[in-house]
Amino acid sequence: MPRLILLAYLMLVGVMQLDAAQIEGMIYESGEALPNAVIALDGQTVTTDATGSFTLKDVSPGEYSLQIYHPDGKQSEQISITVSPNEPSRLTFDFSAHPPILSEVVVVTRREPPKPSQQTVLGSEIQRVAGTGNDVLRALQALPGIASANDLSGELFIRGGGPDDNVFYFDRTFLSYPYHFGGLVSTLSSELIGQVDVYAGGFGAEFGANAQAIIDIQAREANREKLTFTSNINLLMSELFIESPLGSKASFYLAGRRSYADLIVPHIIEIEQLTAFPRFWDYQMGFDYELTSNQRLSFNAFGAQDFMEFLLKDENVTEQPELAGNFHYRSGFIGQGLTLKSLFGESSSLKSTFSHTGYLIDLSFGQGYFLRARPDFYSLREDMEVAVHPKHTLQLGTELATGIVALSAFFTRPPDEGKPDYDFGSEPKITTDTEDRFTYAEAYWQDRITLTSWLSLSIGARLNYFNLTDALRLDPRVSFSLQIPGGANLRAAWGEYHQSPQGSQILPDWGNPDVYESKATHYVLEVEREVLKNTSLKVAGYYKDLQDLITADREAIYLNQGTGFARGVELLLKHKPSERFFGWLSYAYSLSRRQDRPGAEERLYSYDQTHVMTLIMSYRPTPKWELGLKWHYSTGTPFTPVVDAQPIDRADGKTLYLPVYGEVNSRRLPPFHRFDLRFVRRFSFLGADMESYLEILNTYYRKNVLAIDYNEDYSEEKRLYQLPIVPYIGLSAKF
Repeated sequence: MPRLILLAYLMLVGVMQLDAAQIEGMIYESGEALPNAVIALDGQTVTTDATGSFTLKDVSPGEYSLQIYHPDGKQSEQISITVSPNEPSRLTFDFSAHPPILSEVVVVTRREPPKPSQQTVLGSEIQRVAGTGNDVLRALQALPGIASANDLSGELFIRGGGPDDNVFYFDRTFLSYPYHFGGLVSTLSSELIGQVDVYAGGFGAEFGANAQAIIDIQAREANREKLTFTSNINLLMSELFIESPLGSKASFYLAGRRSYADLIVPHIIEIEQLTAFPRFWDYQMGFDYELTSNQRLSFNAFGAQDFMEFLLKDENVTEQPELAGNFHYRSGFIGQGLTLKSLFGESSSLKSTFSHTGYLIDLSFGQGYFLRARPDFYSLREDMEVAVHPKHTLQLGTELATGIVALSAFFTRPPDEGKPDYDFGSEPKITTDTEDRFTYAEAYWQDRITLTSWLSLSIGARLNYFNLTDALRLDPRVSFSLQIPGGANLRAAWGEYHQSPQGSQILPDWGNPDVYESKATHYVLEVEREVLKNTSLKVAGYYKDLQDLITADREAIYLNQGTGFARGVELLLKHKPSERFFGWLSYAYSLSRRQDRPGAEERLYSYDQTHVMTLIMSYRPTPKWELGLKWHYSTGTPFTPVVDAQPIDRADGKTLYLPVYGEVNSRRLPPFHRFDLRFVRRFSFLGADMESYLEILNTYYRKNVLAIDYNEDYSEEKRLYQLPIVPYIGLSAKF
């Protein structure tokens, strides 16, 4: 059977037609060339150069809507385009002219088909989502199929998965630390982000192992025209972003942010036990240099750190006096990436990326308890795309990553997912001081083929090797896109994905060196159609089969003995962004369950959220004013209730109660819902373009439950609540 499939595949490749064309054009504003404008056509984007010119390739015949954006917020109306064979075309557009100038576009060329489970958002668009404080990565929680734990968490639960299933990239450099303090704010400046691609599952072979969801963040190009300063000030932090040309062929950017509550609050309110008020900072810097007309070199460097200290007195921990003492927390990361992009001919390219990432967590408290982890990795990645002919693209790539994971600790093992009775005081403590080398070697092959004007196919595989398991895994992946009569597009994907054990699961002293990769098989089916002008409806269904999950074992510590699944349906009704309005309504149903070992009862996964619904709207009644809203609803996360308590008489005459837990994740927190409003006012002051905004979080003061706590003898439940109604103001200036 596999030979028949391969034979049919080769025959289909052989009968394809050879056609080629492209759109060339210029983007202006008031008659002057406009660089860095983004032209978006059916999921593809290109950016104008310093002369305002662009070339849009890879478009197949059909009806399309084209739109033009600029990082400073300008957007064109939707431009209808008819793509038909045999003639090239040219597009000219002036932002100051209405309606836009557009000659008929007649194009034939190769176009990469839309990818299943991919959601692409521009930074300038999603930054306008209410309730996020202009934070692009925090706004990702508003996308369909994505949920989070609570108001202060940035951890993403994507299609029934947990935070450890997600991998973040920033210009293809691994981003190990996307959020400060677990989700307070992202570690990347939103001014820097041009586009974010979220692959919720079923993604192609170009992305590697150890992930079931990909968040691919791409920086925008710096300003090639003039030196520009952008500053942002809000209640949480201050930020400065600088970008400038370096001659005619280069540009650079520099960004920095710091919170300042630690500089103000201690002088207003005396908090005796807080010895170092929580603070954070981050930076990003980079340059872009056009070596030749076909080669571009870019460099990014970024880093972040969080820090806090407080004192736990004996009276604060009477039941566990060994925890008393100074609590110290420091965490952060650094990353650098050097990328060389080379074009060969009109449609072939090679991208070479050398990157370095380092991470630190330094935690200590109580009577000598500490944990210090210092992973430090180097990676070399090659991505080649070869146009065999206009309807057939071959993708090849390799990635080699190696580094040292240093770990020293007198600490417990991390709590297992689904384990309700984790108690630091009673858990066994492990002493370790070790360094181990982790090496990952990966290679992939992928063919993207346009078989006809209504059918395209992607077939590929990724080969993965991890030195600590000494295992070589092959992950096949297939997807197709089918144009259905009537204008709908049907897409489907199937693929296998392996995840390597985490350090705490495989390192000596902490885990079991004999554990190996877990496996997930993804099935995705979705259909998308434009139901009204500029308004589309997408319905997606998915199923993930999970095998060889690493779970806790009394004798072996960890074993590959768990199984599970996640399945769901998503609906997205979206109005494409225009100059004045954009918005979407999304709904997701999902079910995620696990079986921890053979014979055990199947249970809910700790990150399962059955229903998630989000409404997003942003409206500009005038160029100076913008109004936005977000309403979000999600089913409460599962938790394990306490059903009884066992009294134990202590030597000091006091009674200690030990909880007796019910079935794992047998109850849920109450549903979460929140309504946020956003008001924006744009104006000019002393030659600078200013923008002030007010966000009202949790406008109708919903008392969302953060967790369930208990009184001393566990006879009564106590609810811990999330944020009340919170006003949040900010001001930005660009000059």
